[in-house]
Amino acid sequence: MAKLSSYYTLCPLIDQQSLLGVEKDKEPGCAIVTLGRNIVIRYKLQDLKQISSWSSKERLTTQVIYDRSKQRYAAAFNERKVRVWSEEEADLNNVKGYKFQSLLYAILQYGDLPPILVQQNGATASLEWAIANRKTWTSKGITKAKEKLLDCQLIYLNGKTSLFCLTKIEEIYNCIVVKLEDDSCLERVDTIRRIELKRRSEDLVGHVVIHYKNNAYLLTLWSHGRLYSHFLTGTSSDPESSKLISVITNINTNYPVVMTHLNETIIAVYGADVTDEGAVLMIYNVQFKLVQAAQKLKLYTKDAKLWKVEDKLLLAANRHLAVAPYHLAPQRIATMLGSSLRFKNDENDADDIVVIQEATVAQWDKSQKWTRHSSIGRIPSNISKQIHTYLNEGWSDSVIQETLIPSLTESGDVASIRWCLDTFKDLPEKLLVDLLAFALNRPDKVFVPVQNGTTDSISKASNSYSRNSFLDKVFSISYSSASLLPHLKTGLTFDEVLKLLEYLMYKLNEEMDSLDNNLEPSDQQLYEWSCMLLDSHYQHYLLSQDAHVLELFTRLNSILEEHFQFLQDLENLRPMIDRTNNGKSLRSSSRKHNKFYSIEEIKLY
Repeated sequence: MAKLSSYYTLCPLIDQQSLLGVEKDKEPGCAIVTLGRNIVIRYKLQDLKQISSWSSKERLTTQVIYDRSKQRYAAAFNERKVRVWSEEEADLNNVKGYKFQSLLYAILQYGDLPPILVQQNGATASLEWAIANRKTWTSKGITKAKEKLLDCQLIYLNGKTSLFCLTKIEEIYNCIVVKLEDDSCLERVDTIRRIELKRRSEDLVGHVVIHYKNNAYLLTLWSHGRLYSHFLTGTSSDPESSKLISVITNINTNYPVVMTHLNETIIAVYGADVTDEGAVLMIYNVQFKLVQAAQKLKLYTKDAKLWKVEDKLLLAANRHLAVAPYHLAPQRIATMLGSSLRFKNDENDADDIVVIQEATVAQWDKSQKWTRHSSIGRIPSNISKQIHTYLNEGWSDSVIQETLIPSLTESGDVASIRWCLDTFKDLPEKLLVDLLAFALNRPDKVFVPVQNGTTDSISKASNSYSRNSFLDKVFSISYSSASLLPHLKTGLTFDEVLKLLEYLMYKLNEEMDSLDNNLEPSDQQLYEWSCMLLDSHYQHYLLSQDAHVLELFTRLNSILEEHFQFLQDLENLRPMIDRTNNGKSLRSSSRKHNKFYSIEEIKLY
C-alpha cells in the first residue's frame, strides 16, 4: 500500500534547465536546492522556510552536497574547481577553490559515506583524496572517444562501492558499471562491465537503479511501454542480461519519463498521461507489478526532473519545484491470492511446510464438485451457504468481508460479525471505520449474543459480545495508516472520535493481568490508535472551545506520563537484573546515577 499526498510548490524556477539538483541536507526534513547556476538555498520542506542561502560569482556546475563525514558542503565550479565550506560560511567567493586538470562531472554521495568526485571521462576518486592529489591525478577514465556521460550514481553493496554510468555514443545508449577501490575510491579498470541498451524498433525513455537482496539492477523503460531489468552487480547466481518485468500502460511512453527508487521494490514515475492530457506522478510496485498510487497533473514537462528526500518527492516541472509527500505501508498481497482460509493450517503454524487442507472430489458420472475446508470450523448458519459459495469461487478475504459485513451490521448480527473478524484477514480500512461507528451508535441490546443454535463455539458468555469486547476486537485488527486516515476523517464525527479517545484512555489506564499474553488490543496498538484519532481530527481539537476536550487531553497526558515513567523504570531495572544474573552485587547509592554502565577497578598485577 502507498499514498501520494497533494503536492505543493517549494519555489518557482525561472529557467528549469539551470536547476542542478536537490540533495538531502544536514538536518532531517531539509533539502539543498542548487538553482540558477550560482544560487544555493537550504529549505525546510515541511513549512517551506529558507534556512540559509549562498551565492557565487563563479558558475556552479554540480549540485551542492553535504559531506556528513567531514560536516561540510561541497560543489564544483566552472567544471574545474572544487570548493568546500562550512554551514557558517557567508560568502562563497571568499572560499578557497581547488583547481583540477580534468573537467569534473559530479560529486556523488551515498548515505553517510565520504563523497566521490567524478570526472567527465568517468574517472573517480574520493573527494578528500582528489583534493590532496589534484595536481598529479590523471586517468583515462572508463568512457570511449566521443562517448557522452548522461547520468551516474553510486552503488553500495556488501561493503563495496561501485559506479553506475549511463552514456551515449551517437544514438546508442550504454550502461557502464565499475568497482572502486576501498580507500581512495579510484576506479578499477579491470572490473569495467559494459551493457549496450538497444532494442529493435524501441527507444529508451526512462531508467532507474534499484537495490534488491544484495544485488543492484537497472530498470529501463522503452517506448512500447516495456519495463526491463538488467543485472548490474551483486551476489546473484543467475545474472541474466535483461529480463522483462512488466508493461506500463497508464503512461504515454512516446515521451520521456523520469523515475527514482523509493525502496527495494517500489519506484516513483513521472510521465505524460496515456490520454495525452496532462501528466501522471505514480508510485509503482515492481515486485507485484501494481500501480499503488497515482496523481494526475495538469501539464506535462518534457525535461522534468525527480528526486527523493526522505519521505517526499521533489518534482521539477512546469517551471516550479514541487514537493509531493508520500507514505509506504507494509505490502499486503493477500487480496490477490483468494481467501486465507484456503491456505490455513491451524495445527502446524510453525512448520515450514504448510498443508493446504482443501480437496476436490471428481465424480465422473455426476457434474458435482465437493470442497472440504477442515480449517474453517463451524460457521454461523445464517451465512454458511454464502461463505462456502464465496470460497469455492476463490473470493479474497477483503471482498468477502465487503460483501457480508454491511448487511450484518444493518441487521445487528454481532455474533456473525465477530466470526468474520476472528476468521478472515485483510479487513478493508473503510469497513474498520464503519465497525467503529457501528459499535458506538448501536444500543446495548444489540451486543447480547443471539442463541440461534448455530454452533457451540459461538455461544459464549454474554460479555464476549459486549460493546467493549467488540471495540477491543476492532482495535486489535491490523491496518494501513495511509489508507485508514482518510476514512477516519470522513467516517467518524468529532463526538464519536472523542468517545473513542475516552475508551482508549480507559484501556490504557485499565489494570490487567500482566501474565496474559493474548491481550487485545496491545499497548502499542492503543498508542497507535490514539495517534490516528489525533491526526484525523486535529483541526477540530484546535478550534474546539469545549472544556471537556481540554480536560480529556489533560487526562490523556497524565496517563501517557505514567506509562512513560513505567517504561523508564523498566529501563533502569534491566541492567540491575543483568548485574544480578552475573553474580555481582548491587551497590546502593543515595544519588542518581546511570545504571546502563558501571566503572570497576581491576588489579592486573
